[in-house]
Amino acid sequence: MEEQNTVKKPIGQILIEAGLISINQIEVALQEQKYNDLRIGEILVLHGWIQQHTVDFLAERWFGIHQEEKKPLAYYFQEAGLLSRKQINNVLELQKQKQNKVRFHHLVVELGYLKQITVDFFAMTLLKIEESNHTNLASIYKMLESYAQEKKDFKGLELRKAPLMNVSLKGVKLDSSNMIKADLSKANLSYSSLVQANLSMANLAKAVLTEVDFSGSFLIEANFRDACLEKANFQSAMLEKVDFRGANLAEANFSGAHLKQANLPLHYSYDVYYDEHTYFDYDFDPKFMGWKIIKNS
Repeated sequence: MEEQNTVKKPIGQILIEAGLISINQIEVALQEQKYNDLRIGEILVLHGWIQQHTVDFLAERWFGIHQEEKKPLAYYFQEAGLLSRKQINNVLELQKQKQNKVRFHHLVVELGYLKQITVDFFAMTLLKIEESNHTNLASIYKMLESYAQEKKDFKGLELRKAPLMNVSLKGVKLDSSNMIKADLSKANLSYSSLVQANLSMANLAKAVLTEVDFSGSFLIEANFRDACLEKANFQSAMLEKVDFRGANLAEANFSGAHLKQANLPLHYSYDVYYDEHTYFDYDFDPKFMGWKIIKNS
């Protein structure tokens, strides 16, 4: 007899993995839960972000779905309240009109009834296929859940391509975490530590990163456009091809940093710090631009 997974996932994690709720919405619900006795699903429903029927289906039936007789995907979409009977009929009618055979779930996405991530979640879960992105989303949910409980040490997390737009994670420790291509646009990570983290090609546009410690981190081709980096520490960080245009670098420290081919602001109405070990392109003169050198003793 095939062994079943006995670990029941939190409903919030399921909804994230299915693409039915955003990371930011879960973050809001987890924070609000601290001040009331409501469940996560109830809070999400009250906000109008998801239907109660969908929450009930995924919370009550999804865990034991493998024990049921296998049915077409359309059945589960309807049972979960994600597709109406009319929408299913529309898809079936379109399917008949296609000259070449097209699968039902492909047309559901084509018509805009469901997102690809939702279709993939249902298909992979029902077929018991492991998908690496679900592991990533599970880590995000657990981090947000722990942060809501005042825990802040998340060193060494696997957050590659993590969709963390607009999240607020102030004062967290993400040292040595893998955050390659993570989307942290408009996020608030002020007073956090990302020492020796890998944020290469990460998107941090318009993020609030006041006094964040990026020392020793890899930030190659990261996007910091219009970000607030006041008093950020980039000591010995790898910053090749980083985009700092429009960013606030007031009192940021670039001692020993590598800034080859970086896009830097053209004007500075504030102090920015570097030392004799900071590496710039040959045509960038930090002294001329008003940067302040730190004398090593």
